[in-house]
Amino acid sequence: MNLKNSKFYKRIQTLRHFSKEKILKERTIRTMALRGVEMALSESQCNHDVDASAAAASAWSPPLSSTSRRKSPAGGAAKSKMIKKKTDTSPRTREKGFKPVQPASDEDNDGAEVNGYIELNKCRYRVACSGRVDATTSRAAEPLFVESKSTICVSNSRYAMIGRISRLLGYKLVKESKLWNILWSDSFPGVELFKNMKRFQQINHFPGMIEICRKDLLSRNLNRMLKLYPHDYKIFPKTWMLPADYGDAMHYALNHKHTFILKPDSGAQGRGIWLTNDLKTIGANERLICQTYVYRPLLIDGYKFDLRVYTLITSVDPLRIYVYNEGLARFATNKYVEPTPGNANDLYMHLTNYSVNKRNSQYDLCDNDDCGSKRKLSAINNWMTRHNYDVAEFWSNVDDVIIKTVLSAWPVLKHNYHACFPGHDTIQACFEILGFDILVDWKLKPYILEVNHSPSFHTNEQVDREVKRPLIRDTLTLVSTVLADKKQILREDRKRVKQRLLKSKGDSVLRPRQVAGGVKPPTNETNVAPAPKPEAGSLAQQVAWEESHLGNFRRIMPPQDASRISYYSKFYAQSNQVSIFQETAASKKREDLARKMRLQIEEKRAKAEQMLLASTKRKRPIQPRSVREKHRQYMYRLKENWIPGFVSEAEERLRHTWQQMRSEAIKNLKITENIYALLYELGHLSNTDITVFPSLYHCLQIGYDIKGAT
Repeated sequence: MNLKNSKFYKRIQTLRHFSKEKILKERTIRTMALRGVEMALSESQCNHDVDASAAAASAWSPPLSSTSRRKSPAGGAAKSKMIKKKTDTSPRTREKGFKPVQPASDEDNDGAEVNGYIELNKCRYRVACSGRVDATTSRAAEPLFVESKSTICVSNSRYAMIGRISRLLGYKLVKESKLWNILWSDSFPGVELFKNMKRFQQINHFPGMIEICRKDLLSRNLNRMLKLYPHDYKIFPKTWMLPADYGDAMHYALNHKHTFILKPDSGAQGRGIWLTNDLKTIGANERLICQTYVYRPLLIDGYKFDLRVYTLITSVDPLRIYVYNEGLARFATNKYVEPTPGNANDLYMHLTNYSVNKRNSQYDLCDNDDCGSKRKLSAINNWMTRHNYDVAEFWSNVDDVIIKTVLSAWPVLKHNYHACFPGHDTIQACFEILGFDILVDWKLKPYILEVNHSPSFHTNEQVDREVKRPLIRDTLTLVSTVLADKKQILREDRKRVKQRLLKSKGDSVLRPRQVAGGVKPPTNETNVAPAPKPEAGSLAQQVAWEESHLGNFRRIMPPQDASRISYYSKFYAQSNQVSIFQETAASKKREDLARKMRLQIEEKRAKAEQMLLASTKRKRPIQPRSVREKHRQYMYRLKENWIPGFVSEAEERLRHTWQQMRSEAIKNLKITENIYALLYELGHLSNTDITVFPSLYHCLQIGYDIKGAT
């Protein structure tokens, strides 16, 4: 029986159709009512006659959708006061717009309070607004935003908090295959994704940001800037990249009694970090980052700590950097003692990584701001204030460290951005939240340790929720996604493609592809600008939007102080003074070492091939042809008449019993759990181990002892 042709099925479809129409009608009525309320409560100017008010109403910005319902841009009118009055059904009171109570001249109304009436749902309201404001000026100061609902794709992120906050802000969650407005990913995307992005789309990573997010590349860039500006770039501990700088590190160790901290060149979460006083224990071919250990860090309650400062970059050309006012201070779990050969292996004392210290039994979970192994930056500021430290000067130095770190890779960031996004002229194609790890010494001098391109947004503790949730909310509010009209941009792109396909030979497309926010088409004039200039309108709208939606961010680049702008200007000229790809002594050593390693690998491969050929080319006695033919026929008959051996049921049962006994022994002795826990403690777990045993990895992540579990 075909259910689709039955009366019951048709009846259900009819009822579903009616219910959808009813829901759609109710939604439309509710939307119209909400738009009326927003129209009444929107921050707009008061006018002094009915005709002017109607004109002003037509010039208002469209009511904000759930995506765009955010803080009003800078330059908005004063707040309005709504007071409900008695209902008046006379035709005179039902006029649209504001009706003034006391008419006055323009001179009297400048800066004075004006009262008016507005009717909404058969109720009259009295409105008190500030005086006359120039409509053209106020509208020009407000960036234009679209009414359509923005979409975000969080399929490539493992943090569910980002999707929840996006939904609360009015974003619609979509898949990666859809036309999303924002793509939030935990890892660096490929170049193909960058090149296929539309002009209204944004992604939370900049191409080339790996230049400061890998430890080896960060060390190379900072060391290069230190050679160019030796007095300005003393913002990081003395660093060597092994094995290229092995000789320099050994020479420094011979002349200075110092403790060194060694890190993998591309590691994370504190894995593979150790301390040593003797660099001779390091192999000459090991790839490591060697740094001098900061002997006297700033201590709070006797514990060493570092600061996780969240930084948002919304543009690289021009460079715009924002720092979140709230962050995390991560503490070691054992009280600090200067490193000695006896305590050099105590990672809970010398490392402040949360992933390392959470495994210590001394880890302190505390909801109070003044205690715990993880605290907010506001608690650190209060502690500094109580101990008579200059908090403003300290954070000024931290901002200086962040700006100089980003400027060390600015030429690469600028080049990669314009290469990947030559046509993004409406909004910036990228934004990125970076986690700067800052260590503070006893003189309150900040040092940059590393930069995380994808900081953790896990909310395992209350302090994480208090910091990271507002951070994500303010970030999604600050980015200028709403300034791009998706439908209009798609229409323009389709029109451009159509013109390109239909144009005849020798014709040019009306609207050329713009570079760096808008480039004029080439002309025959001789005085053509040597460099492309960005379109001022879209850039001004983005700047106005960001300045009016800062939330808990503060802008550090461009700085507020004009003198600091001229100070940082000299770092932009680094590409003119020295090429970032220029050969240095370290790069030459690195090339020599790579060539030697390549030659060694080739020699080993050649020896293995020679041994293999020697084994196959053993001399055998040449037999007569008749004997060889007889042997060939014999081997052929063996292959033709081969029958697999017989396997009895008793042998199969015995083999199955032995396998079951082996599995039970492994389970009872917990061999798998012990080996897995040992590999986890040593930091040698691979991605395959995590994928095959996800339950064991999850238990270890939450601190569960899988060795003693039953």
